[in-house]
Amino acid sequence: MTMEIAQYLPQKRFNKVKTWLLGGVTALLLTTLNAAEQATGPVNIRPDSPSSYTVVQGDTLWDIAGRFLEQPWMWPQVWQVNPQIQNPDLIYPGDLITLSYVDGQPVLSVSRPGEGGGANQVTTTSTLPPSVDGIRTEKRSPSIRRESLLSPIPAIPLENIEALLSQNRVVTEEMFEAAPYLLGEVDGRNVFGEGQVVYARGNWNNSITRYDIVRQGREFEDPDTGDTLGMEAILIGHVTVTGISGERAVLHIDSSELEAKAGDRLLERTGSELDSNFLPQPPNFAVDAAIVTVGTGRMIGGQYDTLVLNQGSNIGLAPGHLLSVQQPTDTMRDIYGKHSIWDRVRNAFGGEAGHPIEFPGEKIGSVLIYQVYDNASLGYVLNSTEDISTQDRLVTP
Repeated sequence: MTMEIAQYLPQKRFNKVKTWLLGGVTALLLTTLNAAEQATGPVNIRPDSPSSYTVVQGDTLWDIAGRFLEQPWMWPQVWQVNPQIQNPDLIYPGDLITLSYVDGQPVLSVSRPGEGGGANQVTTTSTLPPSVDGIRTEKRSPSIRRESLLSPIPAIPLENIEALLSQNRVVTEEMFEAAPYLLGEVDGRNVFGEGQVVYARGNWNNSITRYDIVRQGREFEDPDTGDTLGMEAILIGHVTVTGISGERAVLHIDSSELEAKAGDRLLERTGSELDSNFLPQPPNFAVDAAIVTVGTGRMIGGQYDTLVLNQGSNIGLAPGHLLSVQQPTDTMRDIYGKHSIWDRVRNAFGGEAGHPIEFPGEKIGSVLIYQVYDNASLGYVLNSTEDISTQDRLVTP
């Protein structure tokens, strides 16, 4: 860009423009760095944090981070890369995680048996003189190098919680009505299950052969606006298309959670959007989402429950984002501080004494977003210290 400007400006004016551009870029970089620093915030070490911890089979990065940090997602800020470790970003059972302080800042580092000196080095012994005819000689005895067959630990316990994640979806009424549907079974039955061959009708995509059988569930309403967010598509089972002729298709039921029925709809099968090696991170923007429902329609929930939220990709939410559960704001009236003339007038006419002051609600849990739609999303409650209700909010930690 500066080269193009230089072709059309005198040198003196070009130098001024160049200085202006560089100053603008520098200011932009400083603003970005300051914003990033404010977004991440200080790292708080748990008061009961150990000075070191040995990783065991079954641990996750989230579990280990939670042993040391008040906010486990701050792990990348305190993780120190050890150049002696071949793969410092991968942690294995048997590794020793140590907490230390550098210039007053907390640092977590890893040491691994056999790397950076010691266990896996080749041993050297010599029974010959240091040199024969001017040529240095040495005798090396064979040694065994032991390589761990263990995989690096995952960031989150995805394999443990996958079975607890809701397989239901939030879809629009238009999407549901336009989806292909089941007609019946080969022998004329209208109720069918795993292993059976069934007939279906609809508009088919020849490149798609795997579908979910779904059934209409509840309608979801936005608690904040009253608008309809969509409807629940309850997972019934999975099918594979074995033949298509126009609108007609023959399907094989691969598995079923419930008995399928004629009229059930078919939606393209989707997999999990989460990666077990991804460490949950708060979004880098402010979120204030309402809880539409807890679990299968309850008003109260807790750890391991799924929450339906009234925000989704429309505000930038994505699978892997971490949110905090915040209780509603609490209002108290200050009857001790200085009161305005209007407070005294209101009190004189029987109004409630004191000035109302709002206090933010307490943070009582963490929620991992695992499925996102246009204006809704599903979140899994990683932990909670109290019951979660639909009156609570989901906010950026």
